[in-house]
Amino acid sequence: MLELDYALNYILKGIDTITKNAGFKADYPDGVRAPAAPIFKSGDTSTIMLRGDAGRIKIRYSDGKVALYIANADEADTPDEDMTRASLSLLELDNYDERDARYIIDDFTESIEKAFGSKVASKDGKSNTKLPAPVSKAAAKSGMLSYDANTLANRFTAIYPDLREEYKKNVETYGEFLAEEFFNEYGTKVVIDTIRENNKIKMRKLFNLLNDIYEDGTNETQSLVAVTILGAMNNDAQLIENSVEYMSETMREPVLEVNKYLASGRSKSARMRLENPPLYKPKKQKKKGMLSQMLGM
Repeated sequence: MLELDYALNYILKGIDTITKNAGFKADYPDGVRAPAAPIFKSGDTSTIMLRGDAGRIKIRYSDGKVALYIANADEADTPDEDMTRASLSLLELDNYDERDARYIIDDFTESIEKAFGSKVASKDGKSNTKLPAPVSKAAAKSGMLSYDANTLANRFTAIYPDLREEYKKNVETYGEFLAEEFFNEYGTKVVIDTIRENNKIKMRKLFNLLNDIYEDGTNETQSLVAVTILGAMNNDAQLIENSVEYMSETMREPVLEVNKYLASGRSKSARMRLENPPLYKPKKQKKKGMLSQMLGM
């Protein structure tokens, strides 16, 4: 559950880099100054307004929806009320959390890039790569689509924002998201560190994500979670003990079996493949289930 002011401020901070690079600054209501959120309120409507030489950006919440409005510099005569709507998303405060807000941030970021082009080019060397669209919760829960590896990474880097740029670099380098590359180099280590630390809040966030993705993920994505990520516990007794209570019933048994297998003498070739994945080849390959990945087939 999110509080409205917190959610709007979280979204504002999420687009902070791109708006600052383009020279936008927020308007503040009378008597309100940073670090307080620059939110104007009128009845059931809450609004954030940013202005700069490039134009204007407006974020408005009303009736369970949050919208992004944009006006370029050549639209200076257009009233704030008549700005063009560039994006509209649900923001169900009772059901949404920060992970859902990250989807809104990504959508707003893409819309701002489209509207202001080169004006939002990064000044700090960070990538503004357009990321593949994640599978929504609604689509996964309805059975229309299954979670893929990109969705896992997208939501994973919302929990671990320090890895967001590495995720973008991965997509930029290969023209698509290579999950094994990203998690072997960055993501898995962070997961193991979190499990070793065993902080309850961090563990809940991590395993809520992994359980959800595993439950409604493709076979390939389930393999990624059970083998590449949680298989890295290598059947360590303390790591297993720390994590087992947070695993869903659906995920627990496969993960424990994978760990036993990878820790056994029979698994040397599988372990070598995990630690030294093959070089990237652009040619598409058929999806593999978890057992096939474990056996190196």
